[in-house]
Amino acid sequence: MNDEKIWENVANKVSGEANEADEQAFQEWIVTDSENRKIFDRLLQIWQYNPKQIHDNSAIYRKYLHRKHQFGNRKTAKPLVYYALRISAVLFFLVTTTFLVNSILTSSDKKIAYQEINVPKGSRSHFNLPDGTKVWLSNNSSIKYPSEFRGDFRELEMKGEAYFDVTHNVKKPFIVNIGDNRIKVLGTQFSVTAYPDDKLVRADLVKGKIQFEIKNEKGGFDSYILKPSHSLVLDRTSGKLFESRVPDGFYDYWQKGIYRFRNETLEDLAVKIDRIYNTQIVFENENLKTKRFSGTISIDDNIFTFIEAVKSTSVEPIEYRYKERKLYINFKK
Repeated sequence: MNDEKIWENVANKVSGEANEADEQAFQEWIVTDSENRKIFDRLLQIWQYNPKQIHDNSAIYRKYLHRKHQFGNRKTAKPLVYYALRISAVLFFLVTTTFLVNSILTSSDKKIAYQEINVPKGSRSHFNLPDGTKVWLSNNSSIKYPSEFRGDFRELEMKGEAYFDVTHNVKKPFIVNIGDNRIKVLGTQFSVTAYPDDKLVRADLVKGKIQFEIKNEKGGFDSYILKPSHSLVLDRTSGKLFESRVPDGFYDYWQKGIYRFRNETLEDLAVKIDRIYNTQIVFENENLKTKRFSGTISIDDNIFTFIEAVKSTSVEPIEYRYKERKLYINFKK
């Protein structure tokens, strides 16, 4: 939408003449940038400014009232409303220039405050970012983001695992920094798994388009476009990339807290279990690490539900003991 159309919609909103289309366009404009809300609030003050309730007998205002009465509420009168708003804004600006300039300078000099959310093991969190983007932050994960997104990008830092439903803004791309690498989007739904201690970094795209940017040896980035319903996995050790379909159970995990695993080693599962239930699995027999299992666990269950399921499906008998958030497992003697 061009600037003229945007300001026409804002003028209609200020004057109380916004129709359904104007209202929708106005709401989209408001959420694209926190500064837009400040601009609108200032224009509303300008429109309503009349401290002594003075009756305006100016020729301009009389002409405006005459034209408004002549055209009624038809769309042809809207440019006059916009014109009147512009005149009021200019007149107000002339007598309050110093105040506005000082306000702008103060705003531009103000340092941006950063928010950091840390989710411990065994927990999950759901919240909104300043632009309206929805975030689901998984266990043992953290996000650091500014209290308002200024400049040309909406940029944040993330460790761990999160799901994003990004508010669309083609003029201000959304960037998730994950260590040396990053993911750039415009408006989409996707998840990122990037724990600092993990060998793999994973991006799962539900819809829209994301650009996985991997830092290269020259200091730049190699970019890879991910298609909807596909996953892209980076092996940090080898630098290799693997693309596949979004795994079964993806939606169950984020929407219902149900994790489905298929033919995974007990060693790999132990890492996931530690994050979900805040319990470390200690292998008293190293051969147990390579045993593979398939099944389902819920974040609402506990560690004993998981280990009993493993015990009942294992070909070789397993025994375990629990002490101080550590689960010791061994082959039954």
